[in-house]
Amino acid sequence: MKSVAVLALPVLLLVVFFQGCPPSSSEAPPDLVATEVAVQRAAAATLTAEAPKAAESPGLSGGPDPTNTVGPATAPALPPTQTTTFQKWSSSQVVNAFQSAGLEAENARPMTRDDYGMAPMTAIEGTRFLIPSLGEDRGGRILSFASQQDLEQTQQYYVELGRSSALFFSWVFAKDNVLVQINGDLPEDKARQYEAALNAMQ
Repeated sequence: MKSVAVLALPVLLLVVFFQGCPPSSSEAPPDLVATEVAVQRAAAATLTAEAPKAAESPGLSGGPDPTNTVGPATAPALPPTQTTTFQKWSSSQVVNAFQSAGLEAENARPMTRDDYGMAPMTAIEGTRFLIPSLGEDRGGRILSFASQQDLEQTQQYYVELGRSSALFFSWVFAKDNVLVQINGDLPEDKARQYEAALNAMQ
């Protein structure tokens, strides 16, 4: 009797199992399909609602998370311009340095287009000054530049002009962003005093 009960138990379990299984039809019951569609729509709505929050999540600095690839990336800061790093002296400061050294730098005034002559007009500002001991309307120019390239272009112009003819020779000195050009009739020892005053600027 016991052996019959033991054998009947597995058979009973198999019958219960097969009765609980859904039919093997390829089509699921309509109510099951509707439930799955509703679940999928709810999941899609949740993902859509969460996407902007992820883009706005703050990083360590309190702004947008730099590791988050959602949303626009922040543009890197631009490096300082050459003008801010190269420009150091104004032409009026050079005039003051000459006068403080006891050198002639009279009637200083801003340069006009005529004061440049044939020289490149690449300076951001300039001053024309007179040296009365040289005679009427003779002196020099002080030019301030925004870049090394512009300074060297003008410096080369005056140097090459002097090499082409002794009539066009002039003294040319440079320090940082300023260029000084002085009439070539000034004796060399006096010209070197202007150069020394320029280089002494601090």
